[in-house]
Amino acid sequence: SPKSSRIATNGGSIPLSAVREATFGMGCFWEPAESLLKQPGVLATTVGYTGAPPNKPPPTYDSVCFGNDWVEAVRVAYDDELVSYNQLLDYFFQLQKPAYSRQYASIIFVNDATEAKDAKQWKKESVSSGKQERGDNLSYDVVDIESASPFFRAEEYHQRYWEKQRLRLLLGLTLIAGESGAYNEFFDGALGKVEIFGLSFESACGAFFFVSAAWLLLERLIARDVQELKQGDLITLAKQN
Repeated sequence: SPKSSRIATNGGSIPLSAVREATFGMGCFWEPAESLLKQPGVLATTVGYTGAPPNKPPPTYDSVCFGNDWVEAVRVAYDDELVSYNQLLDYFFQLQKPAYSRQYASIIFVNDATEAKDAKQWKKESVSSGKQERGDNLSYDVVDIESASPFFRAEEYHQRYWEKQRLRLLLGLTLIAGESGAYNEFFDGALGKVEIFGLSFESACGAFFFVSAAWLLLERLIARDVQELKQGDLITLAKQN
């Protein structure tokens, strides 16, 4: 069974019946994973790597960035009583941000013959209809369809990335303001006289900012917590969260 991990869920209960999983290459996976989670019927998302040839060793972010085998992908758990597979494909197309490399390719990874048939029909009808769902005129022809292959959940710092980055940005700006003395007159000037571990309040804010920035860099360099997820594991993880 999968190890308990923090994943992105929409906060609702995760029913067992009617829940399915799908996997998409959507370009850099940070933003699409968050955007997909906001769509009706989508219950949970996680980001990872897939699409490599058989017998490849488990990936790391570096091997994905500097190789030509792995695809950054978003795995989705969805309730097919609330959103059909074809509707999910529409979400995928509208929200993806692909580029012209294997890492950031636009790919539907199909789990079985039924999904393969549905995905091919969806693409054929979308191309032939000439419909345009995006302001950038991205063509449906960029979408590839491949059989699903082993999916490895990416390092923890990639999960819920923008959600965490917004909090980190707020903290960073708060500490920078503190270092500049912006809070010194708070509480009738008392805050400016506070010492933390022998440091003035301004110096402490600067030190905390430096430590936080160093940790972000260190996390990026040492993280190796890539974990293979089997079909159904995302639903299990969602229930644990």
